[in-house]
Amino acid sequence: MNTSKENLYSAIKEILNETLGSDKEIGIEEDLISVGLDSLNTVSLILDLEEHFDIGFDDNELLTENFSSIEKIATKIIEKTGNKYVAAN
Repeated sequence: MNTSKENLYSAIKEILNETLGSDKEIGIEEDLISVGLDSLNTVSLILDLEEHFDIGFDDNELLTENFSSIEKIATKIIEKTGNKYVAAN
């Protein structure tokens, strides 16, 4: 796996754990609802992701399926940043 993508996953996991008030090890394909992500902290997660990665999600991207796993979040971030987080290596 690309080191930059691993760094992206790590950053998302850190933000997610801060949002959840947890230090769980969460798999990149694990369903985030099963680890405690609900509608309220999803909003907080989205705002934190936007701030951290200096991006904005369009209203039509604010779908549950886009934030259902770390992998899906990473895919959206890569789309929004033009592969910036995987092109470095």
